Amino acid sequence: MPFEVDEDFEEGTSQVYIPNRQMPLFIMPDEDPSITFEDVVQDLDGLIGLKDIKRQVREHAKYIQFLQLRRKKGFEEKEGVNVHSVFVGNPGTGKTTVAKMMGKLYKKMGLLSKGHVFEVDRVDLVGEYIGQTAPKVKDAIEKARGGVLFIDEAYSLARTSEDSKDFGREVLEVLVKEMSNGAGDLAVIVAGYPKEMKNFLDANPGLKSRFKLHFEFADYLPQELIQIAEYACKEKGVSLTEEAKLRIGEMITEAYRTRDRTFGNARFVYDVIEKSKIQLGLRIMSLPEPSSVDRAELASIEWNDVANLGIKPSPELPFIPIDEIQLQKALSELNQLVGVTSVKKQILELVELVRYYRFINKNVLHNFFLHTLFVGNPGTGKTTVARILTQIYKALGVLERGQMVETDRQGLVAGYVGQTAIKTSEKIDEAIGGVLFIDEAYSLTMRGSATHGDFGDEVIQTLLKRMEDQRGRFFVFAAGYPDNMDSFLKANPGLTSRFDKILKFEDYTAEELYQIALAILQEQKIYPTPEADEHLKKYFYYLHNFRDKYFGNARAVRQIITDAIKHQHLRLAALSEDDRLHTSIHVLTLEDVEPCTTDKNGFTIDKKSIGFKK
Repeated sequence: MPFEVDEDFEEGTSQVYIPNRQMPLFIMPDEDPSITFEDVVQDLDGLIGLKDIKRQVREHAKYIQFLQLRRKKGFEEKEGVNVHSVFVGNPGTGKTTVAKMMGKLYKKMGLLSKGHVFEVDRVDLVGEYIGQTAPKVKDAIEKARGGVLFIDEAYSLARTSEDSKDFGREVLEVLVKEMSNGAGDLAVIVAGYPKEMKNFLDANPGLKSRFKLHFEFADYLPQELIQIAEYACKEKGVSLTEEAKLRIGEMITEAYRTRDRTFGNARFVYDVIEKSKIQLGLRIMSLPEPSSVDRAELASIEWNDVANLGIKPSPELPFIPIDEIQLQKALSELNQLVGVTSVKKQILELVELVRYYRFINKNVLHNFFLHTLFVGNPGTGKTTVARILTQIYKALGVLERGQMVETDRQGLVAGYVGQTAIKTSEKIDEAIGGVLFIDEAYSLTMRGSATHGDFGDEVIQTLLKRMEDQRGRFFVFAAGYPDNMDSFLKANPGLTSRFDKILKFEDYTAEELYQIALAILQEQKIYPTPEADEHLKKYFYYLHNFRDKYFGNARAVRQIITDAIKHQHLRLAALSEDDRLHTSIHVLTLEDVEPCTTDKNGFTIDKKSIGFKK
């Protein structure tokens, strides 16, 4: 049989198994032995920015040297030197870089044997099933032994209180045990956003006492980011012309002004320089003879290479002609609704406006957001009108597909920070070309309970960004009760500017409640006798007079009519077969609606539910 001999290898950290030791040792390549403690400190000082961090690290190093001096003089310390740290700050603020520096400092001071940094996150530590997490954590600890175990986005290990079965808590228990009475020769550094890291430390009582060193990494200033850009150019073997440097500076300043907590700092700058280098390459390769270009030109980024980096081309939206048949069908459905007069008027004005804009070739989507708030009490027709309005937008050619994706807080918010944005984005992706309808939208900005943390803010931030970035690709309809929706708008300044349309749904009048009841009966092809009709009319006037904020409007009417039809069916079921043949199934009698009494002693108001209970 033919065969061949070859060799294979995998680059990584070698494992050494020692007798009588369960876990293997990981041998790390040593650094240049000529590097001194002062050299490491000098490298730290050479970092751009991080003034407060440098001061803290130097003071921490001096204090450790002080404790070591005391030990040499015979002093006994009750506690060992604490080398476990919490790094808080936004992405790209130098947390990993400083962690590597601290690993080297600890080694030079004799606190660590290797000084390397082993970086992990939740995926590397949490298992998929029971019993898998602890071995993964212990394996990571052994790989970091002699150096620094750097856990990025550590807050994801401690979810909210309702996630008591989360395996991330098992990670924390193993870590606390290792930091308390483990084999030592290990520094643990956890990193993440400030607010989330506070929740992380509160998740396990033993964490606060283990992490006594706290370093807060502030965002880089614009002048520091410009310095980082120059350093990035050296690393990538390129240079900036004066015009290009000015343009890069403008982009950095604008990004700094509009930054949020996801701003990438140094990462953002490196990304800008990388994109500039790509544009340089595309320009050179478009020349007739790129091989004849000299060395200096191959490395020089010009103004043209960076001029349009920060400008996103506005996507061309499809031109869809008005579908008159579908539009008339949707408008007819709207006009058949009982009440909501002011809402109908606003929608009809919008239709006429879109028609006029189409006539003068003016882009509707560049003049309006068309994101809409639906404000009103329960059962006032918000969801029904939202569905009709979606079809109207589709018929007008404003929406490409015209589907309405209905969701609420539960459909947008995930269990822990980082996943909520993903979950929200998935819902938005589903609504592209149509409408994302968020019922009880105010629940995204509620506070003060375990189930309403600040994860709703993550939904708002994701929504606002996508509403701006994909303007015209989808619309957001947010619905809720009047008082709560006012609080919802005030929770984030960006919400008021995005929702340029507010449709207010008033409570139905007594006559409108009666007309809704007749319409529901007509759908079922059931017609009340004059006596039943008169009784129902009095009953709805009575309900309207005694309604409170829990009253369900059309929702309550539908429930009442459903109960009346049930009583009709029970009446017909009690008849003999002969009597049924001579009795119409399409007639609602006074007997069927008599349970709807107008006697005050015949019902009580249920504050926890909608309507009335006998």
